[in-house]
Amino acid sequence: MTAPAHTATATTDVVPETADQAGRFLRRVGGCALIAGPLLMFAGMMTCPPQSSDSTVDYVTSLARDSVLTELSAILLHYGLIVGALGAMVVPGLIRGRKGRWLTMFGALAAALGLLNVSGAVRDDWWRMVIGQQLPMDIAGRISDTVDWSAFMPLWSGTEMFAFVGLLALSAGLARAGVAGWWQTAVYLGAFVAMMFIPIHLTYVVGGVFSMLFLPLAVAGVRTFQRERAAA
Repeated sequence: MTAPAHTATATTDVVPETADQAGRFLRRVGGCALIAGPLLMFAGMMTCPPQSSDSTVDYVTSLARDSVLTELSAILLHYGLIVGALGAMVVPGLIRGRKGRWLTMFGALAAALGLLNVSGAVRDDWWRMVIGQQLPMDIAGRISDTVDWSAFMPLWSGTEMFAFVGLLALSAGLARAGVAGWWQTAVYLGAFVAMMFIPIHLTYVVGGVFSMLFLPLAVAGVRTFQRERAAA
């Protein structure tokens, strides 16, 4: 016994509609993540404990000075990196043609890999804070350096560059596809170069400039909601 033709047609109509609703929901979640990630990163950088220099001892000292500030900054950065990585995975969906598609896909994957790896490294702030509070600072500094110089540590910490290269590729891919302007790529490169010269004791300046590296994600988030509004 076969189902009536009108029943089969109704079922066929419902499935695409349900799939389209799920797709819209995921795109909106992705858009929220793309905007929330950079905002959380900015908040995390603005709450970073001030640091006198880039020496290990001064770094550990800054973390040990104020537990509340250290933990607040670390948790904001942790979730900012995770949310940003999740958002990056939906960016290739903004590309409609062939221009910039592969560059954007590479950028999204590389950025997600780098951001997720760095999100785990934020836990270092907690144990460095504790050893700075419970041990003499010279010993705490040596322990911190010993961990950083571990043989396999570069396989983890070295993936940070994937995030920077990925965000650059993602930005350029969106510009090539016409989804965003080349200005955001210029801003990204300017911020990346500036990070090499700004003294670390200028905490808020460093934080603001570093946050600009996540501008491509925020722009992609805005474009995502613009597309959704136009399609509604």
